[in-house]
Amino acid sequence: MSSPRLKSGCQESALIFTRLLSFIVVLLIVGLISWITAGVAGAPLGFAAAIGGMIAGVAGFGMLIFGNFFNVKVFTCPHCGHTDRTLQDIGYYNCFNCGTRYQITKESICELDA
Repeated sequence: MSSPRLKSGCQESALIFTRLLSFIVVLLIVGLISWITAGVAGAPLGFAAAIGGMIAGVAGFGMLIFGNFFNVKVFTCPHCGHTDRTLQDIGYYNCFNCGTRYQITKESICELDA
C-alpha cells in the first residue's frame, strides 16, 4: 500500500481532528470501563470514579508518549530532491518525481527495491 502524500492543509487538519477525536474516545471508553469495573467490584461511587479517571489518565499519557498515529513527516527524496509531506509508518512512499520507493518510519528511511 502506498503511503498517501498530503496535498493540502485541509487534509492535515482532518488528520489532527481524527487524532484528537480518537484520543478523546479512547479516554472516555477506558474511563467508563474502569469506573464500571470498580463499581461492580464494590468500590463506593466516588472512589470508582477516581479510579476510572486515574486509569484513563495513565492510558492518555501512554498514548501521548508512545503513540504513533497519523504522524506527518516532511520527506526529501535523496535521488531527485523532491520534497513532499507524507504519513510515516504506513506502507511505502513512492516519489512522484523519480519513482523511487521508500519505507518511511520514525527512526529511518529505507529505499525499497523496485
